[in-house]
Amino acid sequence: MKVITDEESYEALFAKRIVDSKDWRQKALKYALDIRKFEIDLYWKRAAYFWTLIAASFAGYFALQNAEPQKRSEASIFIIACIGLVLSFAWYLVNRGSKYWQENWERHVDVLADKAIGPLYRTTLARQKWWYILKPHEAFPFSVSRVNQVVSLFITVLWAGLVIRAFPFLQIYRPNQRVQYWAMAGLTALFLLLLLWLAWPKSKGAPRQISFDVSDLGKEEPKG
Repeated sequence: MKVITDEESYEALFAKRIVDSKDWRQKALKYALDIRKFEIDLYWKRAAYFWTLIAASFAGYFALQNAEPQKRSEASIFIIACIGLVLSFAWYLVNRGSKYWQENWERHVDVLADKAIGPLYRTTLARQKWWYILKPHEAFPFSVSRVNQVVSLFITVLWAGLVIRAFPFLQIYRPNQRVQYWAMAGLTALFLLLLLWLAWPKSKGAPRQISFDVSDLGKEEPKG
């Protein structure tokens, strides 16, 4: 496997593999932009898919919790909590995986776009002062994908707590209501701070590093 860390090596890789070198950069840029758009579309479709399943799990969990004691099934509550935990953790992993592939194609666009269409892709609105965050009607360059990742992690931790709470053999160790409320309030405050920290835009003018792994094409061994 070969590692590429500069623009010259990237261009040399294309030069070795293409037959018609005319307009290769424009064609490659078009493919990169199309695949990046496809990855973004998939990102939100996956988010909607997991949100639907997780919302159904929440509905089932609280419906059983609020049922009359004679109709309540502790085993069913525990099973639904486990399902919610697995779905939430899967959503968190899918968010990170989707972000990886989105950034992969963004790096390709970074390398290809400058010489094809100029610095259009790297040119953005001048960032507002940090205190613009206090203006609810103003735009602010938060990272949307990071917000989604933190939310999915929060839901995962929440479901983990519900699994522990519903575990049949831990019922006698369950803390009183006041402790549970304080624990939930502390967890919420912690994730609000984490959300603000991770979603905060990167340093202004920070360069994007080029680092690609180029896999080798394996050759099939002759039979016989």
